[in-house]
This record gives sequence, structure tokens and C-alpha cells, in this order.
Amino acid sequence: MANPSPSYHDPAAVDVSVVIVSYNTRDLLRAALASLPDAAGPRSFETIVVDNCSKDGSAEMVEREFPAARLVRAERNLGFAGANNLAFDLARGRYLYCLNPDTVSHPSSIDTLVRVLEEDPRIGYVGPKLLNADGTHQLSAYRFHRLWSGFVSWSMLGLDGRFPHSPHALSLHHAYGCDERIQAEWLLGAAILTRRETIESAGGYDERFFLYAEEVEWCQRMHEHGWIGCYAPEAVVTHIRGASTSHLDHTNAFNGHNPRLLVESHRRLARKTLGPLGLVASQSTHVAGVTLAGLRNLPGLPGACAEKRRKALLWLRYLLFPSSFRPKRTSS
Repeated sequence: MANPSPSYHDPAAVDVSVVIVSYNTRDLLRAALASLPDAAGPRSFETIVVDNCSKDGSAEMVEREFPAARLVRAERNLGFAGANNLAFDLARGRYLYCLNPDTVSHPSSIDTLVRVLEEDPRIGYVGPKLLNADGTHQLSAYRFHRLWSGFVSWSMLGLDGRFPHSPHALSLHHAYGCDERIQAEWLLGAAILTRRETIESAGGYDERFFLYAEEVEWCQRMHEHGWIGCYAPEAVVTHIRGASTSHLDHTNAFNGHNPRLLVESHRRLARKTLGPLGLVASQSTHVAGVTLAGLRNLPGLPGACAEKRRKALLWLRYLLFPSSFRPKRTSS
């Protein structure tokens, strides 16, 4: 369930509480923390790092190199949602900034996002332009999932690019590019700035989503409480995707994500937002789309791509048999 909204009336409040959930991302976390002062500019901020039982010395690094940050060592891995909610209970900021540890915030990006919220009281949550490590644009502003979204946007058929204004095409960037400020229904969870009042009205993350899709559900709940989401490309953050799961098998075919958890979380989201029948229908359209993508890339067909065929087969495997996931074995 969503975390009950705590009381936010700390007399020592700051402008922004930066919340970072860490899990075995020590070196990336160091870069993320080091980039915050320039990103905040004139805004006062605090940093809360919740470490989800990392084994790589992440917590010790924070204690040693960033003593001003508030480090919270979770007693168990709370997942992304639970760890963020824990930090929300401790935060003193007028604005709360959920930021991934695998990010580098560009100068003035936090200040810019705050100004977006200050300029329009209707906007409850806002996200920056995200860049990949090579400087290319990363999709981050979306429409909410609908019945045919799996077929249009997740099947590798390219339909979201051909029909960018379809309500079933998830990415808004296909229709509006990456350099225009736009109203967005949900934003990638790597970097989302919210008002304190937004969380007070809508609540925190739903902790039933251990990893993935939690930001979709959260944005949808904020939206249902009357808040508008916004993509603001004036603020820029570099995001290295899948840093906490990149050691797992097959993640290169799922943009660095854990495929089993990815499928399970989106099933939970579909069940919650579309209902049981909607879940069955949406999963069926996704399976149909991935199957077509695999058939289009069979050997000998014009333009057949072996990598797309492999990815389609992996999608089918995890859509039909999600529990078949096994971690990669490491040599002793």
C-alpha cells in the first residue's frame, strides 16, 4: 500500500530534500552526490541516502566522503518504493527530489526544476531531460498505460514511432521531441521532483511494487488527485540505466532491467489500473505483438534481424514463463 503521508512541519525545513536509494552502486553514487551542489545552485538542500543492504561499501563511502549527507542503513532490502517512503518520513524539504544513484545532475538542474513548480501551482511533479552516458537522449516522459500499449509500444514493431499521437503510444517524445516542455502523465523514476503538498495529498510510493512500474502507479495516483506532471528539458541529468541489475542475465535485451521483475511489476500495474480482464487483454496484445516481431525477423526474410528475433523470444519467455529467470552464475 502507499505509505501514509507523514506530517511535514519542520521549522528547520530546506528548499529541497534529495532522496537517493542505493544498492551496490558505490562509484556511481559517489558521482551522483558530488554533482548535487552545482545542481542545486542557490537552493538549500539536504541529501538522504537510503542504503538497501549494499555489499560493495556504498554506505561506508557515503559516511567517509559525504558526511553532510544523512545515511540511513536499511535493515533489509526495502526495494525502491519502500526505501523512498522511509526517506519521505525523514525529509525536511519543501520539495522532494527522488534521484537514482546512477545519475549525474548537470549544473542548475535542481534549481530549474524547482522554478518550474514555482511558476505553475497546478504542476505537482516534474522531471528533467535525461541523457544516456554517451550524451544521447533517453526517453523519460510518457502517457499512462492503456489496453493496447503493449502491442503498440513494447512489441518492437515500431508502431509507437509510426503513430506517435496514439493514446496507446507510451512515449511522448515520439510526438514532441526532447527539447520542448510538455505535460506528461508519468515520468521515468530516475529523477522526479515533487511538491511536499503533492505527497501529502496522494501519498508516497506503493510498496507492493518492489522494483519497476512504481513511478507509473505513483504518477497516476498524483494525477488522480488533480496534479499535473511536466517534462522540463531545461534541466538536464545524465542517467546510466540498470546499474543495480546489469550483472543479471538477459538485461541487455531489456534496457538493463531485470526481466522477471519488470514483467511482474507491469502485470501488477495492469491489474490495478485496468482490472483483471484488462490485465488479460493487455498481456494478450503484448504477447501478440512480440510474436509478430519475432516472425518478422525469421531467418531468410527481407530485413530480418537476429538480435530483434532473440529479444522477441526472450520477451515471450518472460511474458509466458516469468519465473524462469535465474541469476547469472559466477565462477568461484
